[in-house]
This record gives sequence, structure tokens and C-alpha cells, in this order.
Amino acid sequence: MLPLHIWNSFWKQWANTPLTETDTANPTPLPSRKIKSKASTALSNDDGLTPQEKYEFLSEYGSHILCLVHRGGDCTYLSRNFESITGLGCEAQLGHKLTELVHPDFHERLETLLADCESAQSLRCKLKHADGKWYWYQFLVHPRQESPAGELVCVVENIHEHILAQNTLQKARLEAELALRSRSEFLANMSHELRTPLNAVIGFSQIIESEIFGKIENPQYMDYIRHIQESGYDLLAKIEDLLEIANIDAGRVTLSKEEVYSSEIVQHVLESQSHHANAARVSLLSEAQEEDSLLYVDRLKLQHILGHLVSNAIKFSTAGGSIMLSALAGEGGMEICVRDTGAGIQAGKLDAIVMALQEDNCWSSANENSAIGLGLALTREFVALHGGQVSVDSAPGQGTVILISLPRECVRATMRHKTQETMDFLRQAVP
Repeated sequence: MLPLHIWNSFWKQWANTPLTETDTANPTPLPSRKIKSKASTALSNDDGLTPQEKYEFLSEYGSHILCLVHRGGDCTYLSRNFESITGLGCEAQLGHKLTELVHPDFHERLETLLADCESAQSLRCKLKHADGKWYWYQFLVHPRQESPAGELVCVVENIHEHILAQNTLQKARLEAELALRSRSEFLANMSHELRTPLNAVIGFSQIIESEIFGKIENPQYMDYIRHIQESGYDLLAKIEDLLEIANIDAGRVTLSKEEVYSSEIVQHVLESQSHHANAARVSLLSEAQEEDSLLYVDRLKLQHILGHLVSNAIKFSTAGGSIMLSALAGEGGMEICVRDTGAGIQAGKLDAIVMALQEDNCWSSANENSAIGLGLALTREFVALHGGQVSVDSAPGQGTVILISLPRECVRATMRHKTQETMDFLRQAVP
């Protein structure tokens, strides 16, 4: 396809120059092969060929068909590349209605455009080829100045491949959306299906532990029952996470924001994870600053993802290690940090995690290459809903730092001094 600026230069000259009957009936022969050999140089350097010779090249080798049309629709001129593009003869079409070449569905629109054209207008429609098939074309119609007959200049471009490509992309997009919706529905249905029997497992284990129907003589059984309950609750939490991911994919997740102090969130997370930390002999710590920031966030979702991060830090920490949870307000917003002294992350996997967190569909990336777990993927999605970001820094043997940055809109100007009870709790370590 020729550059647009070349077409524009000849459009203005040709459209404003009246055609004589000789021009229409006996077009100027093409330049000789000697002139053709200079075509590339002439078109690029804009010398060596006259404007008439350049037009002849365009009408022979260009992908745009040029024609003159009366407002009534009669075609009075066709460029010679019409035959090579459509396979139809020029002489057979001259003097006939332009609408005869166009699909019947577009007759009325083309006739209206030709009759009312006062400035450049365009129309997409189908045009018939010699093989009997219909192909998509773009019609650009412009009034021809200094034409007493009121002729219109029409540039016709074959855009069939472009339309097919657009349709293919549209079809692929719809199929992808359908697949995503099907996956989300599957995850949602599966989550409900799994939750029902799992609740029964947890419920019956609680009945057995309470010894309602008789005392359990062997204490080993009591340990087994507690393991069943803990595993059941962990599995139930993962099922809930899958349901949340399905809702995020389907666009059904909304934030229920409320005002809450940062210390309340930190304290809730530390209390909920204290039994895990005790079992792993890991210390849970928090910054004991006196100032307490008022946040405007979805409290439940924020507590949920922080619980995930702390639980994961406990999992990869050795006995005697420590985990620090802090929430510090600054000029840019709120920064919530989970820092552990665990095994750390290898450089290669850390790069994959960082890349996955930067992608739009973090869960899809996690599902494809297992770069990040379900908890971190959910963290990224919930933080993104708040307008924030998640970053990870780690080194083997030195631990991992996960930083959640919330925007200024999530922090209220109101601050308070933490209560003595809260300060005492945050200062103490969970042994």
C-alpha cells in the first residue's frame, strides 16, 4: 500500500483538474520501461517524473481504485488498476451505476452519501469481484471542485483482509471472555461443592473432640482430631480463596470500605496467627509507635491478605525466627510491611515473582508458571482494588520483605495515640 502523503498530493492535483472526454475515453499510455526503472528513485526523491507519469504509476500499481461518479451514481471514470484488483473490466462498468458493484444491503447508504456529499465522507461496504464473491472496501468520497457536472471523486480501498483480521480478533476476544467466565463459574461451583463435605468433616471432628458420646481413652486420638480440624480449616480457607479469585475474574468483587485504625488490623492479624507461631516457635513482633493512623479500607480483605502473608512467613521460618508486622503512614500513603527471618527466595524465583506481580492478570500468571502462590496472588488483586501495589524483596538465608503500599486516599488525616493496652500487646513477642 502506498503512503498516504503520496495519495494526498495527487488527490488535490487530480481532483481540481477537469478531465476532458479524451482523458476519459483514451487514458494516457503507461510510461516506458525506461521510466519505470526510475520509479523507486522518483517516488522517493520527488524528481525525474512528471506528475502525470506519477499518477500513471499510482493508477497501475497502487492498491486504491480512483473513479469519478455523478451524484446520481453514474460512473464516468475508473483507474486502470480496477481490473487487476477486482478482475472486472473498466469499459463494462463506465456509464453504469456505481451501486451495481455494491452489495444490495449498502445501496441506499451509498446513494444517500453520493447525493448529499458536501465534504469528504467515507463508507464501508461490500463490492463484487469477478469470482462472484463480495469483498469489503472503504469508499472515500469527496466533491470535485470546478466540476460543472457536480462530479465526485471516489477513492476505493480494499480492506477485506483488515476486516477479516478484526473479526478474527473479535472472535478470539469473545472466546477468551467465555473461557474466563466458564473458569470462574467452575471455580465458584467447585468451591461450593467442596465446602459442604468439608464442613461435615470439621463438624464431626468437633463433636468427637467434645466427647459428647463417650470419653476417648487414648490421648493420641485427640491429637489426630486436632490435626483433622486444623487441616480442615486450612483447606476451607484455600477454598474461600479460590472463590475470591473466581469472583475477581468475573468482576464481581467490590470493596466495602470503612474507617479503621491500623493498630486494630495489626492486632487482629497477630492474634489470629499466634497459635501457628506458637506451634512453629516463631516470634511475632510489631512496631510499637505511639501514633495510630486512621485508614479507609476494606477491613476484612486487608486482614485476610495480611493473615495470608504472616501465615506464609511462619511456614518458611525456622524455630527461633521472628516475623515483624508494621503499618507506617507517610506522605505518600500507608506502607504495611511483613518482614521475616526465614529461608528467603532464590534470585531466579524472585524475578519470576516480581514479574508476575506486575502483570494485569496476576492469578493467570501464577496458575501458568507457579511463580506465586494463591495467597500472594490474592494479595496483589485486593491491593490493586485499593489502588495500591505489592513489592517483594528477598535474599537466600536472610529472609523476605513484602511491602504493601496503599495510596493517600486510603489514609484519613485523623490520627490518635494508641491505647496502653494496644501498646502493651504490640510490644510483647509471641514466643
